[in-house]
Amino acid sequence: MLSAGRIGTSSLSTAATRQPGLRKMSVQCNAGRVLITGGNTGIGFETAKSLCQQGYEVTIGCRDDGRAANAVQAIKSAQPDAKLDSIRLDLQDLSSVAECYKRLAEEKRTEFDVLLNNAGVMATPKMQTKDGFEYQLGVNHLGHFALTNLLLPHLKESNKPVRIINVSSMGHTLGKMDFDDLFRDKPGAYGPWEAYGQSKRANILFTYELACRLQAHPQITANCLHPGVVRTELGRYMIDDSNRWYMSLLIPVAALFFKTPAQGAETSIYLASSPNVANMTSKYWDNCKAIQSDAATYDPEIAKKLWEVSEELVMPKLKAFL
Repeated sequence: MLSAGRIGTSSLSTAATRQPGLRKMSVQCNAGRVLITGGNTGIGFETAKSLCQQGYEVTIGCRDDGRAANAVQAIKSAQPDAKLDSIRLDLQDLSSVAECYKRLAEEKRTEFDVLLNNAGVMATPKMQTKDGFEYQLGVNHLGHFALTNLLLPHLKESNKPVRIINVSSMGHTLGKMDFDDLFRDKPGAYGPWEAYGQSKRANILFTYELACRLQAHPQITANCLHPGVVRTELGRYMIDDSNRWYMSLLIPVAALFFKTPAQGAETSIYLASSPNVANMTSKYWDNCKAIQSDAATYDPEIAKKLWEVSEELVMPKLKAFL
């Protein structure tokens, strides 16, 4: 099934005007260790595959062991020498995030060269994570906020270049941060796309605030990106019985303008491996170029408040699991 992944207000034009020749870009540099959330499918899978080809040692985080094993097998069948494994990680469950971290710590695998926060959901019905968070904000932002902060002390101690990359979306323009009703619990407040937009806006604000807090550790960079309008399973919630006939007609036509997962992965691969961005931080990227995110995402007070609210929501629960 074809579906629109990470779709935003740029709509189909983002895919149609992508820069030519991106897949031929030079991204040669010394290989290192990479953790990719959601690396079993879509652009995460394509990113993992490409980085393995470049000699990186890749760990993919996935909530389903079977699907993770299938992804690892698929890559290794084409690349027998690929340095690739998987770890269980369910971002809608902070106990799973904590268990993932504990396993990495026990195996002394916490010092990554690249942390790619890629996993996500889009335009879901109103539902909650296991910890009671609005689902899209919980998976897309709070789960990654928790994982990043657990790994951050180790990344700082390594004293080597580290790249933290958050996959956001042009869809961040569809929603704003509503700190008075962050989980959209008020009657009539929840809209799938508005909640998605808020979660993607949170990815960007988190990136900018993280970069600010890492000024004393210039070897660690933090960037975020829009992958484009991509054919992935991310849009599975867009189709239901009420619109199935309509979407069955729309998707084949719209798919002509969508990026393939491999094309959608290009900016992630570029930010993970290109020497051209080695010292660049606190930027928002599209088609391997730094661009401007929505003006409100540059408000330092909003970014700081999101960080503080995220800490209040996440850290007490994490401590109970560690």
